Amino acid sequence: MRIEVVPTVEEIRTEQIRNRVVIVIDVLRASSTIVTALGSGFSAVIPVGTIGQALSRRSPGTLVAGERHCRKIPECDFNNSPAELAAQKPQGRQLILTTTNGTRAIQKAERAAHLLIGCFLNATACIRHAISQGLDITLYCAGTRGEFALEDGLAAGLMIERAQTEAASVQLCDLGTALQASYRQLAGSLEAVLPQTATGRRLVQHRLTEDLAYCAQVDRFQLVPYAEEKRILPRLVS
Repeated sequence: MRIEVVPTVEEIRTEQIRNRVVIVIDVLRASSTIVTALGSGFSAVIPVGTIGQALSRRSPGTLVAGERHCRKIPECDFNNSPAELAAQKPQGRQLILTTTNGTRAIQKAERAAHLLIGCFLNATACIRHAISQGLDITLYCAGTRGEFALEDGLAAGLMIERAQTEAASVQLCDLGTALQASYRQLAGSLEAVLPQTATGRRLVQHRLTEDLAYCAQVDRFQLVPYAEEKRILPRLVS
């Protein structure tokens, strides 16, 4: 089994999607928001590319979350904020979500054999489920503003670390090896590291520090979001 890492949303290639399990990683914040929304009781998350698409799908059975460059879209019910959504009681409603990078990554990888959503919050459950599919795995980091995001890379490194305890033989690309080493070095200080990343600094500027602390939690959920027919649904794993 081979695990390959894609560093930014723009760099995914067809051969890294076809017949593979793809895990989209956008720690700050789309992946963390999706995991939290499903863990908090939303029945599904519907990722869309544009603000207009998000608002046009609003209904009595949905709520809308969205941001552009960390700023909440005024017409939306929520920011792309996992800490905010963790406090909600959605009672089975669906969440419409549009973000700067994360939802684009999901749409670009939708032809994968299995498309999953991962972050620190569900890292072990996510990689364990990916391995169980018996296919090669692509860890697809969304990045930030066209560049690699350290927090996504560290989450990929954590998943690789867990994968090597789950599978007898895991082959890595060079980037995967580097990210695993980075995670090992920084594993004990994730909450301190995230505010120092490029995306983290922007969230600090926007006074969204609660999200940073929330997103640094490892394995808060035993839940794997998976894509099916343009929706993201929850799968609980033990």
